[in-house]
Amino acid sequence: MEDVIEVRNLKKSFGTNLILGGIDFSLGNGELVGIVGPNGCGKTTFLRILSDIESPDSGKVRISGKVAMIPQDDLLFPWFNVWKNISLGLKFRKVPSKVTENRVKKTADDLGISRYLQSYPSQLSGGTRKKVAIARALVLEPDIILLDEPFAGLDVSSVDNLLDSLMNLKKNGISMVIVSHQIEELFHISDRVYFFSHRPAVVKRIIDLKNTSAEEGKKLIFDLFRGV
Repeated sequence: MEDVIEVRNLKKSFGTNLILGGIDFSLGNGELVGIVGPNGCGKTTFLRILSDIESPDSGKVRISGKVAMIPQDDLLFPWFNVWKNISLGLKFRKVPSKVTENRVKKTADDLGISRYLQSYPSQLSGGTRKKVAIARALVLEPDIILLDEPFAGLDVSSVDNLLDSLMNLKKNGISMVIVSHQIEELFHISDRVYFFSHRPAVVKRIIDLKNTSAEEGKKLIFDLFRGV
């Protein structure tokens, strides 16, 4: 499987604080890979480097394809309805109105949020807001999506619904990296899970879920958390 992301010995500091101490990471085409680790170990910083928001101090980062990052806070504009929130990036790119209309409608249909297109963020549940944020990224037709804590603050029903949507995206060939503390959910959908150590973070363990059951994988992760 061809890698769409390849990272070797990635290091990042803020001032005198070394955050990432030499990360090796890969993401195959069409894969969904999870990242877990202690609070403050640099997981979000790593995603920001992959999305070119932050620059590394050293190391190799190779990315093949367009990347979209979906932060933990959905950052929807409260004065725009769902349609306008989803289409905003296309407007900035001056995409023709008919193409915009088709993309918004198809993406909303795929994510099951068509009925909310005229609603405002304040009228939506947390799970639906997450889907709107994902839709806003998908209409830009990325090859890779980076998600930071997508399940945080959601009830069980919303999490299940979002998991189904992410699995459908995976089936459609979207490659994904998901940072999450929700171990159960992450192991339900991931091909592999990387465990980052405390700062300065390195990859302490990679769990291949093609060859490890979800239950065995979760036990490994909990043991790793107890040992950090």
